[in-house]
Amino acid sequence: MLRTKVLVVGGGPAGSTVARFLSKQGIDTILIERDFSFVKPCGGAIPDAGLSDLGISEEVAKKNIKKIKIISPKSAAIDIELKGGFIAIVKRGEFDSLLREKAKANGARLIEAEFKGFDETGKQITAAVHINGKEERIKSDYLIAADGVNSRVRQAMGLNLPPAVYTLTGKIKNMAVDACEFWFSEAHASKSYSWVFPTVEGISAGTGSPDARELRGMLKEFGERRGLPADYSPTRMYKVPLWSGELYNKDNILFVGDAAGQVMPLTYEGMYYAMKAGEFAAMAIMAEKPSDYKKLWRKRFNSRFVIMKKLCDYFLKNDRTAEKLISIYKREEIQAATMRLWLEKSSDGRSLISFVNFFRKALS
Repeated sequence: MLRTKVLVVGGGPAGSTVARFLSKQGIDTILIERDFSFVKPCGGAIPDAGLSDLGISEEVAKKNIKKIKIISPKSAAIDIELKGGFIAIVKRGEFDSLLREKAKANGARLIEAEFKGFDETGKQITAAVHINGKEERIKSDYLIAADGVNSRVRQAMGLNLPPAVYTLTGKIKNMAVDACEFWFSEAHASKSYSWVFPTVEGISAGTGSPDARELRGMLKEFGERRGLPADYSPTRMYKVPLWSGELYNKDNILFVGDAAGQVMPLTYEGMYYAMKAGEFAAMAIMAEKPSDYKKLWRKRFNSRFVIMKKLCDYFLKNDRTAEKLISIYKREEIQAATMRLWLEKSSDGRSLISFVNFFRKALS
C-alpha cells in the first residue's frame, strides 16, 4: 500500500496545479492520471493575465490573439479588439505535460494509474487504483477529485455528474484566422454557440448543444454558414459541465475543475478557473481546513459566475435574445467592460460592478 498526505486524481490543469502548490510547500503528494498521453478536446485559450496570476510564463503561448468576433443569428458581426491583454493559445497536450512536470520538479510523485473506487472515506481515505493492470491501494489524509466532467470520484461517492453541454469539434489545418469567432444561431447551436478558434496548426471549429444527437446536423449547418471545407470531418465529442456552484468538498475530499463544474457560464471558459480552484484547494489543505476551499472560491468568483449564469440563461434562450445580446455589444462601453472582466482576472470588484451596470442600463 502506498501512503501520502494528499492523493490527486486527475492530471489536467486543475490537478497539476494542486500538486504543484502542495509539493512546493513540502506536502507529500501523489498525482495519478489514467493516461498521461490523453489530450482533452479544448480550444486551449487562456487570458495572459490568468497565466501571470498562476505564475506560468507567457512563453507557453503558441499564439497570441488580440481580437474576438461575435456573429448574430442574422449575421450582424462585431469585431472587438482586446486592449491591454491577449488570449494565449496553448497546445493542450504540451501544456498539461508542462504543468505536471512543474509539480514533479517540486517533489510530487506522478503515477500513471486508474482510480477504481474507495475502500474507506473519512479522516483516512483509502483509494483502490490499477497500476500497470495490477490492483493497488493508496492511503491519504486528503483526496482531490480533478478527474473531469465524468468524474469517477463523484460516481464512487454516489454523487450525480454535473449537467453538461455536449460539443463536437475538429481541427482544420489548411485554414487560418486571427480572431476567436463566436457564432450564434439556434440552427447550429442550442443554448450554446458555434466557434472557430485559432490553433497552433490551423483552426478548431465546433458547436454545442444539450442534446448530443443534434450535433452532427448542427455542425454541418454551421460549416455551410461559415464556409468550412465540405470534407471537414469533426473528430471529437466532449461534454462541457454547466456550473451550479453546489459542490466543493465532502469532508476531506475536494472537487476541482470540471469535476466541480467550474466552467464560466456563457463563455464556457474553464482552464483558468480550474487552475485557480486547484490553488484554493491547496491553500485549504495547507491550513488543514478543507471547508476554506469553498470560502476562497466564493469570495473570488461566485458573484461573476452567478451574473454570467443569469446572462447565459437569458440571452441563449433563442435567436431573438441572441440578437439582443449582439446588439448590446455594439456599444463600445459594453465591449470595454466585458474585456476588462474577461482579461484582467483581478479580484477587484469594480470591473464586475461596471459590467453589471452597463447591462442594467442596456436592458432597462
